[in-house]
Amino acid sequence: MHPNGPFHASGFSRALVLIAGSGLMGLGMMARVLGAGPTPEAIGKLPPPASRSIDFRKDVQPILEAGCVKCHGRGKANGDWKLDTRETFLQPAESGLAVVVGDSARSHFIHLVAGTDPDSVMPQKGTKLTAEQVGILRAWVDQGLKWDPQVTFAQPPANN
Repeated sequence: MHPNGPFHASGFSRALVLIAGSGLMGLGMMARVLGAGPTPEAIGKLPPPASRSIDFRKDVQPILEAGCVKCHGRGKANGDWKLDTRETFLQPAESGLAVVVGDSARSHFIHLVAGTDPDSVMPQKGTKLTAEQVGILRAWVDQGLKWDPQVTFAQPPANN
């Protein structure tokens, strides 16, 4: 394995250019995010993306609810990352960008759920994702991370 884990410094430069060009991130945020990209060895460990069109509600929502929402939704942001909405899902966390839309092989989120680094696997508690589930998430990222705007994993408002 690469001495810095499954990611190396040159990996996210293309994504940073896209994000910086879109105005979503200032220079300070770019400096925090710039850091690690996946090694070829880590990419080689990934299961292939599903070869079909992915439906967010049918395919992705159940995976996120079962494996991610407990720690990264409903008002929680473990690792400074949450997935309440598509917008929060795309925000950089402590470790940098979680997702490179259109490039699942370079998405830290995918490497975490695939377990390419056995010391850093998500979810930390509970059942690990299957190769098929990771393939669905890879295809979802590769297909543009389409998210049904009616679906939120945010904390429900108080009833009072």
